[in-house]
Amino acid sequence: MENSNLNYLQIAERTNGRMAMMGFFALIVNYGLFGWIIPGIF
Repeated sequence: MENSNLNYLQIAERTNGRMAMMGFFALIVNYGLFGWIIPGIF
């Protein structure tokens, strides 16, 4: 049971890191194309 919980936490942390990198990449692309950091606000 404890091994499956540890495996779940590792997968969750890896997925969280990948989603954060995708968001950061989207921010860079958006700033490069449109010059906005947050569309409609800045």
